Amino acid sequence: MSIKLRVALVFTLALAVAFSLGSWLFLSQLHAQLVTNTLKAQLTPYLRAANGPGGTISAPEKVLVQVISRSGRVVRHSTEAGTAPMLSASQLQLARAGLYTGTGTNDGERVYVAAERPGRSGSVVVVGSAEDRVVTSTVQTSTVALVIGGVVFVLIGGLGAYWLAATALSPVERMRREVASLSAQDSQAGVQVPRTRDELAALAGTMNDLLIRLHEALARQRGFIADASHELRTPLAVLGAELELAGRPGRSREDLVQAVAAADEEVARLTRLTNDLLMLARSDEGRLPVRPAPTEVKELLERSAERAAGRAGDAGVDVVVDAPDGMVALIDEDRIRQAVDNLVGNALRFAPAGTQVTVSARASGTGLVIEVADAGPGFPADFLSHAFERFRRPDTGRARSDGGAGLGLAIVAAITAAHGGTATARNGQDGGAIVRIELPGAPDPATRPPAGREPPGSRKPRG
Repeated sequence: MSIKLRVALVFTLALAVAFSLGSWLFLSQLHAQLVTNTLKAQLTPYLRAANGPGGTISAPEKVLVQVISRSGRVVRHSTEAGTAPMLSASQLQLARAGLYTGTGTNDGERVYVAAERPGRSGSVVVVGSAEDRVVTSTVQTSTVALVIGGVVFVLIGGLGAYWLAATALSPVERMRREVASLSAQDSQAGVQVPRTRDELAALAGTMNDLLIRLHEALARQRGFIADASHELRTPLAVLGAELELAGRPGRSREDLVQAVAAADEEVARLTRLTNDLLMLARSDEGRLPVRPAPTEVKELLERSAERAAGRAGDAGVDVVVDAPDGMVALIDEDRIRQAVDNLVGNALRFAPAGTQVTVSARASGTGLVIEVADAGPGFPADFLSHAFERFRRPDTGRARSDGGAGLGLAIVAAITAAHGGTATARNGQDGGAIVRIELPGAPDPATRPPAGREPPGSRKPRG
C-alpha cells in the first residue's frame, strides 16, 4: 500500500471518528435543549394550579405535572405523574430560588423537568416529559442530515487528503525516477533540488551529497583495484620469468639456486603486498582489530630500532630512540610497532649515509605522540597532502629499487585511525621528513606494572 493511500485512509478514519463524536455531542445537546425549552413553555399555564384545591391536574398525554408543597409532599398531580416527587430535596431548593431545568425521576425512570415557585407560594410546580413527538422528530431529522452530510464530508476529506499527499510526495517520486535512471558512469549526475527550501529540498541535497560520496568511493575503489593490479603484476611477471628460466634445459645448479632465490624474494614481496591490502580492506570495513593494553613505549620503540639495525648499518645510518623511561600507554603493541616499523623503513630509504633517524615519543595531554624524523630530502611539496593515500609515492621513490608499493604510510594512517588517533606528515625546518602519529593512549606513569612484572603483550628488550 502506497504512503499516499495510507495517509488518506488514516486521515479519513480520524475525520470520521472526530465527526461522529462531534455529531453525538451536538445531538445530545440539541435533544436536551429542545426538551428543556418545550417544558419551560409548558410550565407557565400550570403555575396557576399551585394554589388550587387538591386533586388531579388535567394534562396532555406524556406530560407529567406535580405541585409539591413546602414539606416536599405532592399535593396535586396529573394522572401519569404519580404521587412520588419527581425532584429531590436539593432540586426543590433550587426551584424555590428560581427556574430550575434538568432531570428528575418518575417511577424510577429519568425524565426531563422544568420547575418553578409561583409568586410567593411555598409550593413548587414541576412539569416533566418522558417523550415529546416534536423533540423526537427534530432529533431524528437532524440525525439523518448529519449522517448524510457526514458521509459526504468524510469522503471529500479523504479524497482531499489523498490529493494533498500525492502532491506533497510528487517530488519524492520524481527524485526516485531520477536516481533510478542514474548509472555508475554518471559521475556528475544528481537529483534536482526543489526551490521550496523545505524538508524535501533538504532531502534532495542530502541525496546529492550521498551520490557524490558514492561516486568518489567508487572512483577510489577503481583506482585501488587498478593500482593493486599494477603492483601485483610486476612480481608475478618476475616470478613467472624466473620459473620459466629455471625450467629451461642446460641450467647449472648455481643458476637454479639463483632463480629459486629470486622467486622466493618475489613470493615474499607478494605476501607482504597481499597482507597490506588485506589490512587496508579490513580498515575500510571498520574491522581492523585493535586490542589496547598497557605497553612500555620506550621498549616498543627500541625493538623497532633493533629490527631495523641491519638495514641501518648497510645504509650507514643510526637509528636513535628518544623516549622517557617508564612511560606506559594503553595501545595495541603489535599494531603500533608495525606502524613504527613502516615509518623507520621509509626513513631509512631516504636518509643519507652518516645521518640518523630519530624515533621519539612523549606525552601530550592525555595522549601519546610518536614521531619518526630523518635528515633526508624531505617530502616533495605537492606530495604532502597525499602522503597517506594508497599507492602514493614521491617521484623520487617510484622506482622498484626504492622498495615499497606506496602502502606504508596508508597502513600507518589506518592503524592510527583504528586507535582513534591521527597521523600527519611534514618537513623539518632544517630539512628531512617528519611523520607524527597522535594516539589517545593516556600515558600515565601510574599505570606502569609493578616491579618484576611485564605489561601485557610486552617483552624485555633483546641483548
